[in-house]
Amino acid sequence: MASETGGVSLGLPDVFYRRLFSLIPIESLDTILGELAAVWCEATAAKAAYLIQFDQTSLELTAAMFRRSQAEADLSTQTSIRIDPNRTLVEQARLIAEQGRPFRLISSSPAHFFLIPCDQVSLVGVFLFSAHRLEGMLSLISELTDISCRLFAQAWGTGNSQDAQHNNCQSCHSAAEQGEPAIQRLLPSRDKLEAMAEFAAGAGHEINNPVATIAGRVQMLLKNETDPERRQSLATIGGQAYRIRDMIGDAMLFGRPPAPRPTAVNLSNVIDEVQHSLSEEIHNTGVLLTVDLSGTACLWADETQLKVVISNLISNCLNILEEGGQIYISAEEETVDAIPMLHLQIKDDGPGLSEQEQEHLFDPFYSARQAGRGLGFGLSKCWRIVDLHGGRIEAETSQERGVTFHLLWPCNEME
Repeated sequence: MASETGGVSLGLPDVFYRRLFSLIPIESLDTILGELAAVWCEATAAKAAYLIQFDQTSLELTAAMFRRSQAEADLSTQTSIRIDPNRTLVEQARLIAEQGRPFRLISSSPAHFFLIPCDQVSLVGVFLFSAHRLEGMLSLISELTDISCRLFAQAWGTGNSQDAQHNNCQSCHSAAEQGEPAIQRLLPSRDKLEAMAEFAAGAGHEINNPVATIAGRVQMLLKNETDPERRQSLATIGGQAYRIRDMIGDAMLFGRPPAPRPTAVNLSNVIDEVQHSLSEEIHNTGVLLTVDLSGTACLWADETQLKVVISNLISNCLNILEEGGQIYISAEEETVDAIPMLHLQIKDDGPGLSEQEQEHLFDPFYSARQAGRGLGFGLSKCWRIVDLHGGRIEAETSQERGVTFHLLWPCNEME
């Protein structure tokens, strides 16, 4: 199926992926229901889509109905739904759905039901009203089902979890009791990052091929071109094509990084090499970098990928620090769930994070830097690498100043 840009998509066109991924972080379940109903309807070219969510405990039906002939979704809630205890909910899905909206009022086309497996609610599924057979769309429908599951899981899984996590955080309580600024931990959203990684890998592959063709043609034309003005124009085109290629390479490294080849690594040596590679940037910014490692800190890592993580985190600090700013790196061993881990901290005394930066800190395609100076893949790549090694990464910020990145990295080989 062709995408809006003319490229070939593996099923669901990129424009729909972008619409659905933009819903994360989830603001409301109604938003998810409405947008999903619209995407199911438009992507399958059905006359209408009727997305239902039924809770057997409360006997409540929440639904979204979208017609292609109309511009917005119609949301509704119906309580006291009648069910047959002798039949499964999937078997009586139509009976449940019609108590919310009779099918004859939606469309005269046949209704095709597709179950959306979700553990959190008794029954979730979509009725597509289409006069055409849908067997040829099974791959597309499978993609729609998968992404619907992810979005519902995100919507039901977040809820008040952040508030609960904050209430259980001893450091936050201690700071509040002593009248100190509250400390906030910022965690990457796994569902959001994995969804964006999938998009980045697929879109990057499709964009890379035409960009390579453009760059190759430019080089061929430059060989025989003698007019200085045209040579300058071709060189500009070529330069921009290579710039796109480099950015797409960054996206694909985030989406499909090479499998790590971990060995026992001395952290002190790695930081020394990273510090040497960034020495000019550190000198030019006038920032003081202090390293304090307890003993000989070792960890189990792909050395090249570990350098990428540490380099990105230090560079992230350098980008926001003014002359005279400080970066402090420390590490100590901790035991987490009976696993020896190295707790690496990279801290700066910069201006901290705005609310928008806190919300999108680990998001790919987001950068607080000036437009045109990067795609914002630094921290998302860090998350991907740390996750592949079985570790964790999070950020800590306060109402005053500074950001601290926390890395928990296995000290020994993981099973």
